Amino acid sequence: MPRHHGVPDGIHIFSFVFPFKKRREAMVGAAERQDAKGYLPTLDGWRALSVIAVVLYHGRSEFFSDDSLMRRLSAHGYLGVDVFFAISGFLICSLLLKEYRRNGDISLRAFYLRRCFRILPAYYLALTGICTLGALKLIPVNFADLPSCLLFYRNYRPLGMDFQGGFYTAHFWSLALEEHFYLFWPTLLLLSKPRRIGPITFILAMMVFGWRVVDGHYHHVAALLSPQLQITQTDKRIDALLWGCLGAIYFPVIKSYVDRIRFSELWILIAALIAAVIKLQVPGSIFFTAVFLPLLLLCTVLKPNSILSRLLESPPLRWLGGISYSIYLWQELFLPQTPCDDARGVLGILQHFPWNVIAILACACLCRYLLELPMIRLGHRLTEHLQIT
Repeated sequence: MPRHHGVPDGIHIFSFVFPFKKRREAMVGAAERQDAKGYLPTLDGWRALSVIAVVLYHGRSEFFSDDSLMRRLSAHGYLGVDVFFAISGFLICSLLLKEYRRNGDISLRAFYLRRCFRILPAYYLALTGICTLGALKLIPVNFADLPSCLLFYRNYRPLGMDFQGGFYTAHFWSLALEEHFYLFWPTLLLLSKPRRIGPITFILAMMVFGWRVVDGHYHHVAALLSPQLQITQTDKRIDALLWGCLGAIYFPVIKSYVDRIRFSELWILIAALIAAVIKLQVPGSIFFTAVFLPLLLLCTVLKPNSILSRLLESPPLRWLGGISYSIYLWQELFLPQTPCDDARGVLGILQHFPWNVIAILACACLCRYLLELPMIRLGHRLTEHLQIT
């Protein structure tokens, strides 16, 4: 199905590259541009920017000199993970709401089948690759972290900035958090029904915020569950996805307000608020970024004629967004952060620029096209008889 209702990608990009050409007078709305499978090209662009930010964050010591502006900017690349959370919350909730409104029900079996085939094969392949290199003594790997990776509680383990190689699986904490979200959210939506899920989600998000405040005030109560305090634990970070869900739940209301604003670069205001919160180190910055990031995404979805939206929908970013999951899985292998993490032999060479970037893209492409996409298609074929999109 055409992604722009009959407007080829080449024409869309031509109008972006050559702004003096007459652009379309009326840009189709976000809801109308969303195809039958819920595809929004803008979100692929956001995935691309997010994974770029994460890679720059993890590789900043290799990519940039100590006092450079880019190194200071890349130190905030951790926000890329927050953007991923906002996308997941918004997209998963949107698809489930669409299914419920169409069928009057949600097939949990179909949902979990699709998620398993979408997430697990590529994830376990990357984990197997890391463990194999560790067993061959090519990289240091803390095998004590392996059960938490296999069973998705890595976000309750130390992140591994140590001398035991835990770094190579540290990024799997975010996948653990997302898996926890997948476990409870569809059931909660099914039990609450769409008419009540909005207030319930808001209350849950505020409860998570309140727990963070309480935990921080009373000497890190939750640290008793973990060897060190981490802001990666599900009970203190799940609101990053819940605010994305709220964006999907109240999407029609948000759209009605945004449509009244003629200023197409509305995203600049939201981005400025996020930058101010980070720069001024506002207390509770995690809360504000969790709230503002879904709004930032919605501004670009609802204002497709903005500069940022056109950039996000460009073919290079959409392609990079398509392989972003595989990039995220493999990137830590080629981005050591401490001398003890340096690999030996040929792999050691691949941990230095520009070979590390080439290696990350090569592994991501192989994983995406040889495993990830076939497994996604298989998951959809297995759920076709359930009439699930």
